[in-house]
Amino acid sequence: MQQKKHSFRRILVPLDGTKLGEAALPYVEELASITKAEVILLQVVKPDYDIAIAGPYSSPLDKISKEYIMHASAAASEYLNSIKEGLTKKGIAAQAIVDVGSPAEKVMACAREKKIDLIALSSHGHPGVGQRTLGSVTYKILHYADRPVFIVTPSTKPATRE
Repeated sequence: MQQKKHSFRRILVPLDGTKLGEAALPYVEELASITKAEVILLQVVKPDYDIAIAGPYSSPLDKISKEYIMHASAAASEYLNSIKEGLTKKGIAAQAIVDVGSPAEKVMACAREKKIDLIALSSHGHPGVGQRTLGSVTYKILHYADRPVFIVTPSTKPATRE
């Protein structure tokens, strides 16, 4: 019986623009260097649904929502491109994608569309409330993704070797 060989050709890294959200990047860099995988960086801009729900007769609010999405998307693009540059300088193929919508749904849609082999992300959930240590987006991706998911929990203290 021949065993299926798993290789990572494309790794999706969803980022939220925070340093905690970048915790998976060092692991992804190492894995991509070894496997020669392409890294797809994704940031999803979540629209302000409270403003959008106001209805068709609220054009000033609609304008505010559209402006928010436009500015947030531009900032996300700049952020992702700076990370992409760092990866490319290290010889890692990378691309940056900004999308608008529900983060978990957009991550899973991107994984399908781009034929991603591994989703690598960090989780900065908050333990204590029902001992839930995964954030809601990470939780949804982990439970509903149809491909492997690698989760890094950022440490609050620097790691030490003994």
